[in-house]
Amino acid sequence: MRKPGVRRLALDPVTRGWAVVTSAGVVRLGLGFIASLLIARALGPSDFGVYAVLAATVGIVGTLAEGGLTEAAVLRISSVWPGAPRQADARARGFFWLRLGLSTVIVVAGCLLAGFIAARLLNDVDAGLLRWALLGIVATAASGALSAILQATGGFGRMSSLTLINTGLTAALALLLAALGQLNLLSALIVLGIGTSLATFAAAARMLPPGWGLSLPKLADLKEEGKHLLDTGRWLWLASLFAMFAANAEVLLLNQWIPLALVGTYALALNLATKADVVNQSLYTVLLPGVANLDVRSRLRGYVRRGLLRSAIICVVLLILIPLAQPLIIFFYGPDYAPSVIFFQLLLGVMMFDVLLTPFLLLPLAYRQAKVLAAADGTRAVVLVGVALALIPIYGPFGAIAARFMAHLAGAVLVLAALFMSSRSGQQTFEVQHKEAASVLD
Repeated sequence: MRKPGVRRLALDPVTRGWAVVTSAGVVRLGLGFIASLLIARALGPSDFGVYAVLAATVGIVGTLAEGGLTEAAVLRISSVWPGAPRQADARARGFFWLRLGLSTVIVVAGCLLAGFIAARLLNDVDAGLLRWALLGIVATAASGALSAILQATGGFGRMSSLTLINTGLTAALALLLAALGQLNLLSALIVLGIGTSLATFAAAARMLPPGWGLSLPKLADLKEEGKHLLDTGRWLWLASLFAMFAANAEVLLLNQWIPLALVGTYALALNLATKADVVNQSLYTVLLPGVANLDVRSRLRGYVRRGLLRSAIICVVLLILIPLAQPLIIFFYGPDYAPSVIFFQLLLGVMMFDVLLTPFLLLPLAYRQAKVLAAADGTRAVVLVGVALALIPIYGPFGAIAARFMAHLAGAVLVLAALFMSSRSGQQTFEVQHKEAASVLD
């Protein structure tokens, strides 16, 4: 006979949504593997190192251009959906144009400064390639904004289909370019970066809820929506910026001290670990809208229990990848990428640590403490850079992995400490109110 707790876990909306997003993510993982395999083999470790440096730079600049609007919009739109669809539509349109406009401004500034950034910060990476990589941020912003709207309205199936469209098209075009002998750094940035994002945007525009559109709101409405998004988004943006910097800083720092070929092998390991992280990313995606309406006092215990069970199951599945890493990487990517094996195995360990903590790291939003997320991600970034600067010159990629783990540990400790203080404060407030009510009755 099935235990009641297990039955509830299998049927609760979060688990069902997570299963949908994760299933699509696993398919996306396979398609993304094809694209990354073709790119890595076509470029070789050295050019793949350049590709990784450009990707890391775009990740940081792209987060700067996002402005914290996306997560704030998901929380804001989901809070009125489906009860007030017109209000949700207005909020969604305001978010879309704010997101696109901010990205355009940041990318234009980045393109103007590309020569300086490439020469001074990226160890003389080609400035032209950097400009093409930056232009992809605008296309990604357009498609990403619509994906966030689908997330906010509970359209996890449609949102997941977008990831399949993007990765499927990327894999197909990578195969075509490789067959034609045209898969190089420039074609990867233009065709596989910008082109696929624009195609995804076109598909996403047809998946919005019935009656919704992308017409430009009035300036006054844009300003009003921007003010609301900024109230929450400024802290989420700061948290995202720190998180993205922490996620990419070691590649940029490695580029300063070790050969590009070794940067490429580490970047491949990091890329594969990121692909394996699809289960954790999908869990975050599905949990985020519900956290906005979480009644901490009455539902916290069940939320934590289900979250820990999901995370434990995910970690058990990920453990299987550790012994399979060596034969699979060498078989698919070739002996030139053999150093990636140990890097990937160690990065998987760091990732499983994150999986276990993901349900807890979202709780500051339930307490309406976005500042805690910003502080935690800021701590991760500072610790990562400090430890990386100390260890990378001595231990190379192993120093980068140690820095990543120490950074994630420091951020988790800060969040858990803040949650403990919040729970203690809330309990004390409840006790005071209880005593006041008792005194009135007496």
